Amino acid sequence: MTSPPLALVTGSCVRTGKAIALELASRGWHVVVHGKPGALSEATETAAACRKAGGEASIALADLSTSGGREDLARSIPVGDLRLLVHNVGIYPRGSATSTSPETLSHLLATNLEAPWHLTNLLLDRLPRGGSVIALGYAGLQSLAGTRIAPAYVASKTALLVWIRSLALELGSRGIRVNMVSPGQLENSVDLPSDIGTRAPLGRAGSESDIARAVLWLASEDAAYITGQDLDVAGGLMLSLKG
Repeated sequence: MTSPPLALVTGSCVRTGKAIALELASRGWHVVVHGKPGALSEATETAAACRKAGGEASIALADLSTSGGREDLARSIPVGDLRLLVHNVGIYPRGSATSTSPETLSHLLATNLEAPWHLTNLLLDRLPRGGSVIALGYAGLQSLAGTRIAPAYVASKTALLVWIRSLALELGSRGIRVNMVSPGQLENSVDLPSDIGTRAPLGRAGSESDIARAVLWLASEDAAYITGQDLDVAGGLMLSLKG
């Protein structure tokens, strides 16, 4: 009997990461459910839901803001056909460019940029031709617009996109595709505008399932000739210069 393809989804105990894990499981994937140390209860619940959806699931807990945590996670990935890395973990500290402390900035960059960068390198030898790396960004990232609300977050995701495209250039000859999925305002976004129904051309906020299906599609053979791309999943929210 052929083993199912294996996917690591970081931060998959809750919210969007959990939705991605469940979508993959429903299509028969074996998902490594990752959470930070102390999230065993949430990870166990998500793993059980993945199995109920028809897939297989393993649990791995690690702090990805540290090099030791990334190494621990890489070592804990079960033996199997590792075909997909989904870098979903990210933190969103609010604060202006002048009020963001050095400690906050260091922790944010370690989590949002260094973690996917180094974790991918640790697992690269296990990714076969046809494998994929997908990171999560945010809609409108390519506009390079400044912000007063969360400039450190924006800077980390901008750097992440440059890494995505650089990695795509490097890994194309090995048949490994590297892309980004960038959510717009979701139903559970912490800063969801009250007028999202009129601001988004499709007339609604996005759902976590919208993001999960986009990740699944980019990892599939239907997207076999797509690499180095940033896919906005935002209902057209960022098509206007006004956002």
